Amino acid sequence: MQKKLAEGDLNPALQKEVLASLLSDNQRAASIIRSLRSVFADEKIASSKVDIAELIHLVLTITRPEIAKQSIQVVLQLENDLFVTANQGELQQVLLNLVNNAIDALKTVDQLDKKITIRSERSGSGVQISISDNGSGINAELQSHMFELLSTTKGTGMGIGLWLCKHIVMRHGGSIRFESNPGEGATFFVNLPLIAVYTI
Repeated sequence: MQKKLAEGDLNPALQKEVLASLLSDNQRAASIIRSLRSVFADEKIASSKVDIAELIHLVLTITRPEIAKQSIQVVLQLENDLFVTANQGELQQVLLNLVNNAIDALKTVDQLDKKITIRSERSGSGVQISISDNGSGINAELQSHMFELLSTTKGTGMGIGLWLCKHIVMRHGGSIRFESNPGEGATFFVNLPLIAVYTI
């Protein structure tokens, strides 16, 4: 926005778009901070009925600009009328982090058919959400440390993303795991009970 203002090229439509993006990112950052505070303070979290398909579409709305920039195809296989009782903000943070990780994995590969596949389905007495990319996969040496605090596969970042994802999912009575073979991409699986049982 500062650059556009300095150039005298900030029309009302662009200004509205930039401000909306700033507000969204600010709210998302605040949500991350609240999640971290509640995790470290062992606070109970508010829950509500969450539509999984709706939440996934919301996450894709946030990530759409980067997905388009990287020419990534998104394939959705979402079961209808799939609901869980959860904290929507925290669950959104988990899915957003996993989608962003998939985007980052595809940034480094030189191929035309970059693809992220997101599935949601009933699994036993709960729900399973999976997020797959067809990137280069996760190095075998890093796989045993993926969910550790301060562990990161990126050149930047604090290494709290997957650790926080695991902590949030476990607080909801669920589990998270991944499968990956070098050269074949990676898939992360989030399993949640239909009615979350929060653990402290």
